[in-house]
Amino acid sequence: MSLADDYRPSDLNSLLLSNEARQAMISWIDSWMNHSEVKNSLILWGQQGIGKTSAAYALASYAGLPVVEMNASEQRNKESMKKIALMASQYRNLFDDDARMPDKLILIDEADNIFESRSRSSGGDTGGMSELLEIIKNTKNPVIITMNDYYSFKSKNNAREIVSRSVEIEMTPYKRKNEVNYKIFTSGVHSVLKNIAIKENIHINDHEIDGIIRSNEPDIRAMINDLYLYSSRENDYGENSRDKSESIYYLTSDTFRGNDYDTIISALYKMDEDTDFYMKWIDENIPYEYTDPVDLKNTYDLISIADIYYGNRFKNFSLASYGMEITAGISVKAKNRNDHYVKYNFPSFIKKMAMRKKNFELYNTINFAGRMGAISHTSTATISGNMWFYHIMKQKDRKLYSFLSTLLGITEKQTHSAK
Repeated sequence: MSLADDYRPSDLNSLLLSNEARQAMISWIDSWMNHSEVKNSLILWGQQGIGKTSAAYALASYAGLPVVEMNASEQRNKESMKKIALMASQYRNLFDDDARMPDKLILIDEADNIFESRSRSSGGDTGGMSELLEIIKNTKNPVIITMNDYYSFKSKNNAREIVSRSVEIEMTPYKRKNEVNYKIFTSGVHSVLKNIAIKENIHINDHEIDGIIRSNEPDIRAMINDLYLYSSRENDYGENSRDKSESIYYLTSDTFRGNDYDTIISALYKMDEDTDFYMKWIDENIPYEYTDPVDLKNTYDLISIADIYYGNRFKNFSLASYGMEITAGISVKAKNRNDHYVKYNFPSFIKKMAMRKKNFELYNTINFAGRMGAISHTSTATISGNMWFYHIMKQKDRKLYSFLSTLLGITEKQTHSAK
């Protein structure tokens, strides 16, 4: 059992989600317990690792109901749905005092991975969606359906009617990073990770915890897994990373506010960062440091000249240093200096490129995991959590790995970036 499973939230108050989502879940299950249910099923959707399955089990605990689960590791065709989920949904315990009370909660996990085919030989969950609809129509017990890709699910046969008979809750903890929910989420998950670290005797500081959060947000399960691996792998979140950020930050400040050009140049020749990284920091923060239109024009003109020199470094490599030295004199071009404190920003271009790379890697991981899960009837989350196995296979048995890639219809480039 993984660390994420060991520390799965056991009650609704432990879940890292908005109050609105929590209250909507409670209202839905209360309607069942009070015999006033309007919608027979509850759909929880959102990115993997944010706690959809945990929320289902916490809701069952709140209502005092056992869970009957059917997940993506099981074949979910018409026959198997009838044997397990349909029987559980239509029959209640004969010894219950109130025959109208539900006596179990049915969980259909990762329903977006139900893929139907026309033939049994192709391995699809033949008739699974139509039987899921029948379960929801006729159930005598509450049904929770979880999925990662809500819009992919809606494109399946019978999905729109399933949705119309369900309460839908998006589990995404925040929409944008500048909203209050983001601060609440990061603060909450930081506390969770710190508590786990203390209990598991993992020596990690607050800065390193924040690094794990930033690298995986909003995937809580991935954060916990990274915390577990922290002590046995190269530290990507530690002192070296912090020193580098502080170093470039002070160089940026000295460039804008320093009076001694020679001192600035001396510091630049000692820096670990490359010239392009330094120039992007200066370019990003010019409008925060200078507000006068004439100063803005002059400083941008100067950095444009520096960029021309740096861009021609492939013809003559010595021109790279010219770009750095021209940029270092940017304060000479500004007549009205800012006397107030300025918080410098990380270059947005680099952040966007890093996010694009991260999204590309995430897409390829999900693509690989989805296809592998489809042929092995295993959940996407399970495959994603065991990607290390396929990386080892790639290193140790190229022939088997190539065969698997061909079987899945995935290119070498895609599998390489699915890390």
